Amino acid sequence: MFERFTDQARRTVVLASEAARAHNHDHLGTEHILLGLIRERDGAAARSLESFGVSAAVLGGRLTTGQGAQARSGHIPFTRHAKQILEQSMRETSLLGHERIGTEQILLALIDDDRESTGARLLGDVLPVDFDQLRQHILRQVTEHRLTAELGLGPTHVTTVRLTDAEHALCVAAAAKAGQPIDTWMRDRILDAARASGASPE
Repeated sequence: MFERFTDQARRTVVLASEAARAHNHDHLGTEHILLGLIRERDGAAARSLESFGVSAAVLGGRLTTGQGAQARSGHIPFTRHAKQILEQSMRETSLLGHERIGTEQILLALIDDDRESTGARLLGDVLPVDFDQLRQHILRQVTEHRLTAELGLGPTHVTTVRLTDAEHALCVAAAAKAGQPIDTWMRDRILDAARASGASPE
């Protein structure tokens, strides 16, 4: 299975293992996979989660730390649910017509679990939208990426906006109320303001 993983998906598993050790756990569960997904910043899954205001700090703060002896230094075994999520990611990849398993397929498999696993419940507790909306967002991102690659479109412009924690939380809440990812919501608001000002490109 792992030979079909993209570099980002492989790093996700490594980061998941590190998360399990950091929390002194003797198993690698879906909650650790979720942390691995958000911490693999180059992956599509992290971008999707962050667009809804989900962060590694929020998720990590909700995990308990094991008591007693330090977690094993060697291989940490996957839980039954974690194995099922990775197996389901292969099916998600086939359904999308892809050859490689990326972080987005792992995330799709996780939210398909419908809160049966610890990772799905953890994500459901912090996600401001339901899993169906997250799934639709991921699938849109996958489609846009594929079209961009097929049509040979150039890169879009990226603008960084610095916000305080309170400002970011306000934007996340407003975007969730509108049923949009925060990046899409902010882009729409910026364009609305630009158009209202009567500005036009040179």
